[in-house]
Amino acid sequence: MFLMKRSLFAKILLSMLITTTVPLLITNYMSYHTIGRAVQEQLVELNQSSMAIKMSGITKYIHDVSLLSYTYYGDPELMRLLTKRETQTPAESVYIKQRIGRNYAAFPEIRSIVYKSALTNKPFIVKSDLNERIPMPDFSEQPQAVEEGGEFSQEYSVVEWGGERRLRINKTFIDTSNRELLGMTTMIVRDAELKQLANPLGTDEDSRTYIFLQDDLQLLYATPGPDEDQDWIERLREEPRAVKGLINDPKGIYIYYKDDAYNLPITLVRFIPQAVIDQAGKKALNESFTIQLIVTVFITVMAGLISYFMLFRIKRILRHIKHIQMGNFDIQANSTRSDELGVLEDRFQEMIKQLDILWNQQYRYQLEVSTARLKMLQAQINPHFLFNTLQSIGSLAIKKNAPEVSDKLAELGAMFRYSMDIDTEEVRLQDELEHLNYYISLQIGRYQDRIQFKQSCQEEALGIPVPKMVLQPLVENSIVHGIERGEGIGEIHVEIEAAEKLIIRVIDNGRGFSEETIREIRDQYSEQLIQQESRSRIGLINVFKRLQLYCGEGFVWSIESEPYIRTTVTLEIPYQHGS
Repeated sequence: MFLMKRSLFAKILLSMLITTTVPLLITNYMSYHTIGRAVQEQLVELNQSSMAIKMSGITKYIHDVSLLSYTYYGDPELMRLLTKRETQTPAESVYIKQRIGRNYAAFPEIRSIVYKSALTNKPFIVKSDLNERIPMPDFSEQPQAVEEGGEFSQEYSVVEWGGERRLRINKTFIDTSNRELLGMTTMIVRDAELKQLANPLGTDEDSRTYIFLQDDLQLLYATPGPDEDQDWIERLREEPRAVKGLINDPKGIYIYYKDDAYNLPITLVRFIPQAVIDQAGKKALNESFTIQLIVTVFITVMAGLISYFMLFRIKRILRHIKHIQMGNFDIQANSTRSDELGVLEDRFQEMIKQLDILWNQQYRYQLEVSTARLKMLQAQINPHFLFNTLQSIGSLAIKKNAPEVSDKLAELGAMFRYSMDIDTEEVRLQDELEHLNYYISLQIGRYQDRIQFKQSCQEEALGIPVPKMVLQPLVENSIVHGIERGEGIGEIHVEIEAAEKLIIRVIDNGRGFSEETIREIRDQYSEQLIQQESRSRIGLINVFKRLQLYCGEGFVWSIESEPYIRTTVTLEIPYQHGS
């Protein structure tokens, strides 16, 4: 008993034995007394389940064929011709036939197709089989022929065509704007596809399958075989509108399944001879005990083996966890299987490697942070000195009556003040735009008429928080590497909109990026370290990396470039709506 409480192996083995043997013994005892009825019920249940699947395929197939007439609405020219109240010209008639025929070309079993216009009472014979004429309503004399109760009101029916039973589909064509009847399409469909859908039901030599249409049980298809007494069909008509059931007959049982999906009443019937039922009952009675005994032994052995190997591998993972708790990350992978436990062991090994890497990176990160802080403190000396010097030069420019020089120095000073604020990492988008405008003003003063700058920003986007120093590096990249080295007038446009994400686009007409350069930027973006090859790429990648750290997986960037025409760098930054 103590072993049962502690051993998962014993619990699994005993549970499998109880779960397997008890139902088998009970089933064997009950089947011994009721084997005949049980076999019949099993046959009925299995066949009805199979019939339900086949019924779904049959109804869907017929419905898909009937839906082909809705393709008329997708052809504007065909719609125009079919809604004409004047008789169509010969060329228009040919076009109508070709377009309608093309819609039904994928269904070769549709042997005859006729469309008749209710506006002109003109028939269009799209396809004809056996040169037999399809009866169509005369809209000039019987305008209500396709309405409920009319001669042609039944959408689906069975007709005799060339000595065979075939499916006829009448599909009305209606003006969707005023519900006016425009015409009717009639199709005569062979039962080739229905045979393929229904024949798998009749695997026994003496079994037969029947497909009936509508509530009056129009026989659409029957498995080829000798004719038999049709009394059971009358009894089927008298059955209540049950979805499924059976009719007992001295020769066997008729299992039926009804469905009216898509407003298409179909009854599927499967006949199983009594000899098949008796034979199955005898075999089940003779072989039941032997099969159950073999199954019990097999399940017991397999349950023991599976439980042993599963628990052995689980214990191995537990030993590895214990080593990790002791700080030992040097664990060799020894899993060669690809099942769920093998995947678990592989993921566990990957987790150990990542933990080891993160453990070492943490030490390096602390060292790098300490070094960066020291350098930052050292670097503050020169910017403060330069900022104070700029203020002094600005005061001197005012005294010397040079206000433009003073304004430019004030803008440059504002940029330094913005850059030196190392304690602020997140600012409003409005502050970023103000910093960008200072930078653009200085660059326009430098390049004069060679730069044209334009920006557009939605009002609601100004208050959205963003990482500091995002816009200016992108615009600087456009000027230095896109326009500065080119000729002519450089145009830069900054577009900002607040949708599901904050969308920032920097557009210029500079020399742009080649496809190879864009691929290299994407490769470097996915790497852990930035290669010191191209300063322009480093600036872009630094911005992308900072936004990735700031936003996580929600950040998306893209570059589209057509050199000297239009280059667009797009940033999609997620933000809290209503913030």
